[in-house]
Amino acid sequence: MNLGEKIKECRKQAGFSQEQLAERLNVSRQAITKWETNKGIPDIVNLIAISDEFGLSLDELIKDDVAVKKKIITDSSAKKWHILMIVYLVAIVAYIVYFVICHKILMIGFLVATLFMLFFELRIFMCKGETNETTCDRYTKRNNR
Repeated sequence: MNLGEKIKECRKQAGFSQEQLAERLNVSRQAITKWETNKGIPDIVNLIAISDEFGLSLDELIKDDVAVKKKIITDSSAKKWHILMIVYLVAIVAYIVYFVICHKILMIGFLVATLFMLFFELRIFMCKGETNETTCDRYTKRNNR
């Protein structure tokens, strides 16, 4: 049995509608639908909330579902990459500030480009942690039309 089927079965056994489960997990009803139809996989925060809600261990919940295991590994790697990029970009800004203070050289183009990349990297990192539809999701959907 895959994760979507397990979530659906547990929800029905508990007597919850998708809307009720969504409220309890603080996600949208559409998220529950995606999970139950295997069109989406909950992130680790939601997997923990689901396991707590239904009194299951994470092992019982995700056992034998290769797609979920891959997603957890990918999410973990992506988060580390974003942290590394943020640290790198902050170091570049510090380097630019050093040149301004010590050598009186302002690299405005380099500074603007670095701050631009830092802003978007921070935005991606912050949005990745969100578990339900937020301003980040709405912004992404609007710009992908």
